[in-house]
Order: sequence, then C-alpha cells, then structure tokens
Amino acid sequence: MNNHYNSISQMTLPTGRNRKRVFSCMRFYKAFLIAVLLMLSAGRLFATHFYGVDLYYKHIAGNTYRVSIVAYGDCSGTQFPSFSVNKPQIQIFKGNAEFLTDLLDHEPPQEGIEVTPVCPAELANTTCVNPAGSVPGVKKFVYSKEFTLSGPAPDWKFVFKGYTDGTTIAGRSNSLTNVSPPGIIRLEATLDNTQHNNSSPEYTTIATPFYCISRPVNFNPGAVDADGDSLVYELVDGLDTVGLVTYIPPYTGSNPIAVATGAFKFSKSTGQLNFTPNITQKSLVVYRVSEYRKGVLLGTSMREMTVVIMPCNNNPPVGYVSNAAGATIADTVTVQTCKGSHELAFDINPTDADNAIINMVANGLPAGSTLNITNNNSKNPTSRFTWNMPELPDGNYTFFVTYTDDGCPIASKQTQAYTIHIAPDHIFAEAIAADCGEKGFIKVTALPSWVPWTYQVLLEPELVFSGGSSTTTAKTDSLTPAKYKVKAINYFGCTADTVIEIPFNCEIADIPTAFSPNGDGYNDTLLVRGVNIAQMNLAVYNRWGELVFQSHEVNKGWNGGYKGADAPLEVYGYVLSVVFKSGNTFHKKGNITLIR
Repeated sequence: MNNHYNSISQMTLPTGRNRKRVFSCMRFYKAFLIAVLLMLSAGRLFATHFYGVDLYYKHIAGNTYRVSIVAYGDCSGTQFPSFSVNKPQIQIFKGNAEFLTDLLDHEPPQEGIEVTPVCPAELANTTCVNPAGSVPGVKKFVYSKEFTLSGPAPDWKFVFKGYTDGTTIAGRSNSLTNVSPPGIIRLEATLDNTQHNNSSPEYTTIATPFYCISRPVNFNPGAVDADGDSLVYELVDGLDTVGLVTYIPPYTGSNPIAVATGAFKFSKSTGQLNFTPNITQKSLVVYRVSEYRKGVLLGTSMREMTVVIMPCNNNPPVGYVSNAAGATIADTVTVQTCKGSHELAFDINPTDADNAIINMVANGLPAGSTLNITNNNSKNPTSRFTWNMPELPDGNYTFFVTYTDDGCPIASKQTQAYTIHIAPDHIFAEAIAADCGEKGFIKVTALPSWVPWTYQVLLEPELVFSGGSSTTTAKTDSLTPAKYKVKAINYFGCTADTVIEIPFNCEIADIPTAFSPNGDGYNDTLLVRGVNIAQMNLAVYNRWGELVFQSHEVNKGWNGGYKGADAPLEVYGYVLSVVFKSGNTFHKKGNITLIR
C-alpha cells in the first residue's frame, strides 16, 4: 500500500478541474490507508485531541539517554482523559533495524498542567476547567524514560508513531484547516554519537500559540541547547504513519499559515517566525531542528504545533534593542560586537499598543550574562542586558524573551530571539614581491561581514597608505621591499592586523596562507604565485594526511573541491617544490586556511 500511495503522491499533476480530481483521489487513498491502519490496530480509537507534541532526548551518561515527549492536549477532545492514563510508545532504530520498543512513563503531575494562553479572568471559562467553556483549553503532559543504547552509531533514530498502551492513537485534530486528512502524528529524532555525546535542544515555549486575526505575530520555539551547539531550523512537512501529511493547496510545510500578502518571514538561524494572519484558522506547523558541532551534524529533533488564530483585537507587546554599549545595533533584535573580552550592554524596553500590562521572561541567556528586568508585570517594564563577555569564538549568540500581556480573552504571547553577533578578527594578506623591474604590492582580504571597511599599511611607525573598500578585497601597490603591518577596521569599529613582507627576488614562488572559494570572483582559487618558474609541484593535504589536491602547472590551482564536493572549512598542509628557469630550486612547507 505504501508503494501505491507514493506513486500517486509523486506523479505529475494536471491543472484545473482534473487537478482537483487528483487531489481528491489522493485524499481518498490516504484516508483509506489510515482506515486500514486503524482496523489493523484492533480496538484502538482514532483520537483527535492533540494540539502539539515535542520529541527530544538528553544524554545522561555513557550510552544512556532519556527520551521525552511533551504532549499538548485539547481539553475538549473526547479522548482527552487518555493523556493522564495512557503511556506513549517509543521505537528506537539503529539504521533500519529496530533496537527496541518501549513505553515512556508519566512525569508529575500526571494530570497535566494547564497552559491555555488566556487572561486570568477567562481561566474559569476554558474547557480544561469547564467542559462547557467558551475558550479552547490546553494542558501540557510530559512523558520520559531512560534507555541504554548498544554503543556509538551514526544513525540512531527515536520514533513516535502515535501509539500508546491504551486504546487510542494520537490523531491530529479534525479542525485543522491546512491539511486533509489530519492523519496520525509521527515525530522522529536522530542521533550520531560516534564523535560526541549529544542532547537535543529543549523548547521553552508552548506548542499551542493562540493569536488574533490581523495582528502581527512574533513566534519562536525558544530552543535551548545544553551543549551550545549551532542550531539550524526548518519548517517541514508533517509526518503520519503512511508518509507525509497532505496539505491543502496553497499550503505547504514551509508555508503553512494563511497570512496577509508578503507578511511571512522565517529565520533558519534563530527559528523566528514572523507573520500577520488574515483569517481564522488552526494550522499545523512542524519544526525540525538540526544540531551542528564544529560543522558536524550530530542530530535532529522535531516539534509539531497547532497555531490557533481567533477573531480578537488584542495587539501583542513588542520589544526592540536600544542604547547599546560595547556593541553596534544592526537591527531591532541584533547587535554586533568585536571579538575579545569586554563589557557589552543594551536595553530592551517593550511596549504594547493597547497599553496592557506586560510580563517578560528570558530564556537561553549566554553563560555569564543577565537580563535585569524592572517593573515587570506593569505597563512599562524595562530591562538591561549586560554581559562581561569572555574570549569567545566569533559567531552568533542568541537568547529569547517571551512577552505576555493581560489582554482578554486571548493573552497575547510573543517570543522574540535576540542575537549578539561577534565579528571575526581575521584578515588575510598576500604579498607580491618586488621583482627585477617593478615594486611590490599587498593584497588584503577581509570577511564579508566586515564590508565596508578601511585599512592602513604601515612601515612602522610611518603610515604608508590608508584607504577603504566596499568589497572584501583591497590592493595597495608600488611598495618597496620591506616588512609592513596591515591594519583593518570594520564599519562598527573592530580591528584586525597582520604583518606581511614584500621581498625582492627575481626568482620567487609563494602561495597564499588562505583562500575563499565562494564564487565572488576574489581569491576563489589557490594558485602558486611567482616569477621565472620552470617546473613546480604543489601538494595539499588535509588534517588526516590525505592528498586533496595536486598540481604541476602554475596556472592550475585548487578550487576548494574534494571528491566532487566542497572541501570542509579548515587548515590544510601543503608542500611546494619549484625549479626556476635558472635551475635553482625552492622548497616550502606550510598551512593554508580555506574560508568561504
């Protein structure tokens, strides 16, 4: 049956009325397959009381991991009582082979915690408190259990297929407006523990956000990773037991919400989802988060949500960065700062268009930093972020602030990611020697995040040249042979310097210390530069001693590829041997940095 369904889902679809017939046929087959699954699951009920589910894992010790499911239940669902009674089933696979199947245990409180995003005055009217209530009620349930894996493997997989030890199957709500049929919930998390132990990120926001029509939304899952890994976010298709969920056109996994024209924005680097909904809806939204450590993918995890849009008039609170010290404001939620130990601070003072009371909660703050909030739970809270920043690698450091107002019946809750971008402090200089007839020059390359930038060339203590560049590369010529200091300053004040020597040699061969094969037309190819070269051999090796590139021709350089793919960003060793036209020989060993 799966093969038959897949062949339908992958066929080329016609247009117009025939296209509608094909979509109708696809939905029929999917509904039929789900019905068959339910019949095979003797005595089980197809429950439709799930609003959202998170699946993640945490490393405990050795090969032991705790696998957890956080389920958000619709209190008005007929099978809602099963949340506090039944236990979800987890399957663990090693590659394609099933390793074990077991049930997770309830975490207290077993009866769940109500997380309905409404104002206090409406709490008595939620369906969690009053079955006849007018407000959809949501409760949060947590299940977990520790498992010991058989050892390191690159392809561990933790899978929830919607099954429990009871008579219910985790079906999505029939009220979803962007998929049909809703299907059975399936979530997957992956783990590669061959190099590192790893814990997947945990989400600090609920998976059942409620919002008002025509009001701008700022949502973030607030993923916090205990290992400090780099996270990449995706909006993906939902899964069910027979493949992918079928989205009702024009909706897709990456475009799952009905919004005003042009009012949808998603950040893969922070998970921030900004949109303005234009109709009432209950939309399935699925996140997949991938974790990288030093460029190596360690694992993925998933979150499934129902975004509820209701007819209400509450404007959400917003908070923007201001009054920065030790950094420059790049946009309303991002500051840029220089590498190295120093103090950094800025304000976040939220406002609410309805003059509502605002509550602020911060999560995922960088180690050693604080967000000092004053007048919280008032109409004008203020906060000051401070960080005595240590020596850290360059890159992005993100934290989250959740704003909740006291609007009724829906209390607007917005979670915003704030990013501190630490600029790299590297510049790269290449000297071309003064030969028998001409003076030399220096070619200086900065990283793209530095543009525009200025630079100085000094024959210390004398300033020889100063200028600026709106590209990543600048060149200073007509320099006599000597040792020069090159200093670069980026547009928000960070500095970097290096020392480069222009030799005088009619017979010369050299190679840059770095190149950037990123297709921008500058420094894309690693080439041997020199004068009067008759023969040469250039061999480049990776850190494991494998030969990744070799050339015997001056004009044949390395484009950064290896085995049909881009070589990783790292330092490579090289050996250069040259025979000049005079018969003299030259040998050199060194390192090359590949950047993009």
